[in-house]
Amino acid sequence: MSVSIVRCVLQRLLPFFFVCVGRSLGGDSLLGDERWYRIEFDGQPAGHELLLSEEISDPVLGRLRRCERETVLRLKRLGTDLSVRARLTTVEMQDGRLVRWNLRRAAADGVLLQRSGVWQDSIGAFAVRDGTGGAAVKSLVECPQQPRSPLIAGWLRTEFPEDARIWTTSVFFPESSESAELQFELTSKVQRTGDSETGGSAELMYEFRPLEFPEVERSTLIFRNGEFEGSDQRVLGARLSIRRSEPAKALGCESTEALDLQLRTMIPVTGSVEWGVDRTIQLSLRIPPELRGVLQSAEFQRVQEGVDGETRVILLDPAGKAAAARVRMKPVDILEYLGSGRWIDCANAEVVRAAVLAAGNTSDPQVKCERLEAYVRSRMQFSALSTLQQPASAVLKSWRGDCTEHAVLLAALLRAEKIASRVVVGFVFVPRASAFSPHMWVEAFVEGSWRPLDSTLSPESSAVPRIRVSHSSLAADSTGCVRVFADLLDFPGRTEVSVARDSAAE
Repeated sequence: MSVSIVRCVLQRLLPFFFVCVGRSLGGDSLLGDERWYRIEFDGQPAGHELLLSEEISDPVLGRLRRCERETVLRLKRLGTDLSVRARLTTVEMQDGRLVRWNLRRAAADGVLLQRSGVWQDSIGAFAVRDGTGGAAVKSLVECPQQPRSPLIAGWLRTEFPEDARIWTTSVFFPESSESAELQFELTSKVQRTGDSETGGSAELMYEFRPLEFPEVERSTLIFRNGEFEGSDQRVLGARLSIRRSEPAKALGCESTEALDLQLRTMIPVTGSVEWGVDRTIQLSLRIPPELRGVLQSAEFQRVQEGVDGETRVILLDPAGKAAAARVRMKPVDILEYLGSGRWIDCANAEVVRAAVLAAGNTSDPQVKCERLEAYVRSRMQFSALSTLQQPASAVLKSWRGDCTEHAVLLAALLRAEKIASRVVVGFVFVPRASAFSPHMWVEAFVEGSWRPLDSTLSPESSAVPRIRVSHSSLAADSTGCVRVFADLLDFPGRTEVSVARDSAAE
């Protein structure tokens, strides 16, 4: 089978498979409900999915559900690399009808898809936008009726007619920018008994397939006690399955310790990594095509995608003039980085007391940042990297941890002093090893811009080069920092980094 045929088959089949992950939210949900799923192909690990969901309100539409699904598929079949990395965000009604969506999908063949859509009820169509910026192409996709979200498991169990065995409804697929009629069949309904502790379980199994494509084999969806547990489908002569899992196992590691060990892998650098006279460093990265788009431009780095597979990253010294640009943020957007939560529990009385003590009587936000950073730096005792998480209040008692605990505590102290903060993951340059190492630090929003703070480093090392990958408020992450660290896993061992020019010599 040729490469083009294999890709064509996968592009036809996979959208109908990766529609499954979702959660039916009964009653009021907690912000940031988080679910991890392990993907297997023919019994072997092939990637993971992560779903975040929350209830939101709209002044016109009322209560809505917002979901964000991250998919990482690592799959080679018949000599073809079919790996995909995608992020789909949906806003949908309680019955699953799709209101708006945003998709970013990068594949191993180098194709990058960026597409979004908003339902226009007056004309019965999605206003679709392909691409970003001035190169974006706008179009209308008409639908006979407002279709449901592709995250089927979030609404199927509650919307499937109670007395029916077979039911058909329209579902929209952002990958192909079209809707399709899916036929669902309730194939099994079992009440399993258990002991006094487990209390038994109720299992439901559904099968579905698109009516327009009879060649697509049926997918099976499994629910247990109202929660989506997994799905199965035959693809390219093998079984592709999704199963609910602990984060470490979903990421392909048998334990948290194995995940931590993988995150200690460094990326060697070819060339001299030093700030140039213009206080910039230009790096050339060779990364897998499906990782395109993971690295984003930010306050202290500029990312440029090359046509030959090269990604150019220009690092900016935070103290340099080139990095002094201000950022416009709406007050509502800042609130996420000021709130108290499970991990950054800045409202905790001990955290508030420590912040007041460390900040002193200054009202200058920049001085507060410096004092809080020095406070954490002077007291923390270092331990080996671990993705196992402690709340800031617990770190304050033990004063032990790695970059994760440093970042969580410092972020909490900043928020206690009314300074917006977020944790950031990426790679920090280690001069002795001439390599970039996975790392976490903090950014504080001061005088209109995000500024990096890192209590794991000495003040003299504050200008150490960093490659920034992603950030989080940790408000929506019930498993702590595992989600943000997951973005780093595919870089070590698959990325080549070299200095694009000798900045120091200019």
